[in-house]
Amino acid sequence: MNPELTKRHFDALRKLREECDYEDSRSNGELIFVSRNKLSPGIGIKTLSDLEGWRMIEAGINKWFETRGYRITELGRREIEANPLKKPKPKTRHKLRSLPPRLGKPKGRFDR
Repeated sequence: MNPELTKRHFDALRKLREECDYEDSRSNGELIFVSRNKLSPGIGIKTLSDLEGWRMIEAGINKWFETRGYRITELGRREIEANPLKKPKPKTRHKLRSLPPRLGKPKGRFDR
């Protein structure tokens, strides 16, 4: 089964990879589950549930706070590497033009 990952899924995987690598480096290589409050506010329960169901992340108990935490798996890391970050297209700027005058051409003092 090949899941359809959205931008939110990729953002969650990237953020979780970053946090897991940081926490592991601080704890001498011990695997630490990252608490959900360390993830950005845009990552919700539904996104985490989808990724956990596809086995791209795993859940466990955070060592420091004894709460539920998450870690990225090797499958999640491979998915990020297979789909690099795509740059968004630049927005096109609308060309502004002035409206025609409603009163017509202004008359000068010599135009009679």
